[in-house]
Amino acid sequence: MVVAGVAKRYAQAAFEIAKEHQALEQWEQALQTCRAALEDEALAEFFENPAIPFEAKVRVLTELVPGEGEERYIRNLLTLLLERGRFRQIPDVVEAFSELVLQERGVARVEAITAVELAPDEIEHLRERLQHALGRAVQLKVRVDPEVIGGIIIRMGDDVVDASVRTQLQALRRQLTGSVAA
Repeated sequence: MVVAGVAKRYAQAAFEIAKEHQALEQWEQALQTCRAALEDEALAEFFENPAIPFEAKVRVLTELVPGEGEERYIRNLLTLLLERGRFRQIPDVVEAFSELVLQERGVARVEAITAVELAPDEIEHLRERLQHALGRAVQLKVRVDPEVIGGIIIRMGDDVVDASVRTQLQALRRQLTGSVAA
């Protein structure tokens, strides 16, 4: 998943603090918990409602992330996002933070898109080939998109390898329509 620049900057700052405090795992778990809590529509609406005073929202944040130590820094991050009107970007910040943690651990996050569902042994074979090609561990997410028609699309960060039949057909179409016009 590609995350917007602002969310990446907040995630990078949070990552640096968590790494400095040797608390990457604690931060990641706390941020994932916050993201899950904000999937509750009522809670999300509460934080988005401009009629509710900022102080009331901070009190609820304190209940969501109580305690001192690392929790205090996590709560400060959430408060800063709330204060700057970027609270709805928490899922993107958490996603970018998780990506940084994976990079720190030497794990590549890869998405594979196929036209049909792959069998578990095919997924494992694909993971092994990717790990061999990249020279590091791979966290693989497989998604089915019938519009691919056949073949596979591999996404890793901003890099895309498109070996789908759909793309090959589109290229052939461009060639044929281009040569007819000449």
